[in-house]
Amino acid sequence: MKTNYVLCDASSLISLTGSCLDNLLPFFLERFGVRFLIPKSVEYEAVSRPLSFKSKIHNFSALRIKDLIQDEVIEVISENAEEETKALMKLGNNIFYARGRPIRLMHLGETEMLVLANRLDVTSILMDERTTRILVEDPILLKDHLQKEFRTNIMVNKKHLLDFSSKVENLDVIRSTELLYLAYENGFLKHFKDLEQEAAEAALYNLKYSGCAISFNELKEYAKLMVK
Repeated sequence: MKTNYVLCDASSLISLTGSCLDNLLPFFLERFGVRFLIPKSVEYEAVSRPLSFKSKIHNFSALRIKDLIQDEVIEVISENAEEETKALMKLGNNIFYARGRPIRLMHLGETEMLVLANRLDVTSILMDERTTRILVEDPILLKDHLQKEFRTNIMVNKKHLLDFSSKVENLDVIRSTELLYLAYENGFLKHFKDLEQEAAEAALYNLKYSGCAISFNELKEYAKLMVK
């Protein structure tokens, strides 16, 4: 089991670069020997695609991720998992139904990451996107959320749900906020000296507003844990 490897999706990398916290990744590499992996589809989504646009709005984030790849902090996995990815994405997108129609929940990048996690025996995945994370961790909670969102009864294909869950049951999903908290506990922000705790709380909020799916109540819980 590759316990020192973490597979990342685009949402977590975008949260980290958008909040100028991508130096968390080299911190974990240097301190704990943790290596970060991404599939080709995530590289395309987070780097190649935004850099191909005429608009420069996402270029800085993409360039920061590209720099991490060039520095070998992030490794791009070149394995071909196209058929398995299509199959898992089809399965995940045919679990929940609203008004008789399947709800499309999963996209290419995070699906390929889940497939490669199983293939490479990597159990830790870094994901800030809410829907797929909850589908992996607590599909019944996701059903309740979808019922509120669509304002209708959500039907569940139990066979598809069981098949999907059996493929992701060993995965440990973490968010960039959890990565930051662990880094804080290990001195990542110690250069702030007397402002270390305040800096950590500010950084957590920065991650939220950069795209990490975390509630204000969860942020308050982090604040309580940080009291020294």
